[in-house]
Amino acid sequence: MKGFVGQTFRSRLFRDVWNEGRNATITYKEMVSHAIRPGMRILHAGCGWDKHSVTRPYRDLCQVVGIDLDPRAGSRFHSEFYLDSISNMPFEDESFDLILCENVMEHLDEPTTAFREMARVLKPGGTILMQTPNLYSYKALAAYVTSFRFHLWAGRMRYGRGREADMYPTRYRCNTAARLVRTARASGFHPTEVEFVSNGPTWFVKVPVVFELFHLFHLAIAQWRPARQLRCALILKAKKPASHVEVEIDLNHVDAIERVRGERMQAITVGLMGLGQAASSWVV
Repeated sequence: MKGFVGQTFRSRLFRDVWNEGRNATITYKEMVSHAIRPGMRILHAGCGWDKHSVTRPYRDLCQVVGIDLDPRAGSRFHSEFYLDSISNMPFEDESFDLILCENVMEHLDEPTTAFREMARVLKPGGTILMQTPNLYSYKALAAYVTSFRFHLWAGRMRYGRGREADMYPTRYRCNTAARLVRTARASGFHPTEVEFVSNGPTWFVKVPVVFELFHLFHLAIAQWRPARQLRCALILKAKKPASHVEVEIDLNHVDAIERVRGERMQAITVGLMGLGQAASSWVV
């Protein structure tokens, strides 16, 4: 029993099964590698300092350009950098072959504006790849119904002090598969792929028994396709049509799932909001 609840066991399980909570990043980077071609001009939208080395490996193979609102990123980003908003970018129309955007959409007040701006600067036939949390995962729901002050407190508990500057308020205005697809379509993109990825029980690595229970939960939703809407992260791949007659892939099933799931999640969210307000009140 000691081995089952021990920290060594949990850490090993988290490392071997869940890649230390990096499954979504690994999947995303694999998709990026398949999209890259030598000589491409790549826009890393909301690049930060490329914490997960998404574009760093391609800085010599392609022309990489980063854009972010955080002034600290300018001195740490590995390639050409612009301090500006992805909703109003200082680039010419149709000037990029590929746009990459990870962990940004959840922070935007107006994600539709950002999508349209990315469509403007992307060349016809170009691709956008985007990773963002899935609102229907319990992690995103918990973040959605709690205050930013609570997020800061939770971040200090998980990572220690000194990381507060790297935490940003979340909005979750475009964080379901159907909303991503609809927004992409409305902005002129043709969605071609939506991936749902589970990162495992990242919150509970140091919590005996609870970790094991959520480990089983994550295994279930990772393997059972009908439960994919509960996974941690979404990855969207979309193309800007090369012509007006290009045929769009049929993703209507995403809208159908969203309607059914949305009705259920409304009730859950109402309940969680009460819990979130109570939790937030504990933090001074």
